[in-house]
Amino acid sequence: MLIYIVFLMIFVGVTVALYQVYEIHYNINVGNDKKLSKADKGRLKTLSDQAKTAQQNHAWADFDQMATTALGPDFNRDIALVAFAEEEAGSYAIPLLRRKRRLSFNGDTEGAKRSRITVRHLPFWKTTLPNVNIRAALIALVIVNCFLVQLLAAMTIYTISYPISTPLLAWLNEPLIVMLVIYAFIFMSLLVSKFDRYMHDLYQLGKLFNKKAV
Repeated sequence: MLIYIVFLMIFVGVTVALYQVYEIHYNINVGNDKKLSKADKGRLKTLSDQAKTAQQNHAWADFDQMATTALGPDFNRDIALVAFAEEEAGSYAIPLLRRKRRLSFNGDTEGAKRSRITVRHLPFWKTTLPNVNIRAALIALVIVNCFLVQLLAAMTIYTISYPISTPLLAWLNEPLIVMLVIYAFIFMSLLVSKFDRYMHDLYQLGKLFNKKAV
């Protein structure tokens, strides 16, 4: 009975791994804003509308007030305007709303000098904004993990009729061990997906501050 449960879990694992590949592409192309809180979604819409109005009518007061409320009194208005006036919200506005609490301007009251901006990853760990986009490598890692999950699942079927005699690979003859390895890959892909979103947000913020500096 246990062996049937193990094979069922392996099948579920393959399905989850395939879904993870779909999910990471969906989050990049469609569902980026779904990772915002309800409050930040409201701020995104309001600030985007106010930014367009401010640019058209040169009426900055309402936008300044909203930006101050959402981003803090020290945040540079021009940077906020660039972020929220961008047609594609996922470029700058969404990353800014998601990561605003992690940004530190190190005494730069204008908040426009990228070299003075740090990111607080942990209470004891700060770095500057990244200038290299590692998204492609992380997506490739999720895809490779998915392929390995499918390969391992196929091996559980293969080894029923053709057990592997090589000592180094003998663990492939044990479906329970293979199942655990499959779920380890799934967990790794989950972490990679979250890390990708986090690092890409920071990379986009680096581009935002560079854009303002130029």
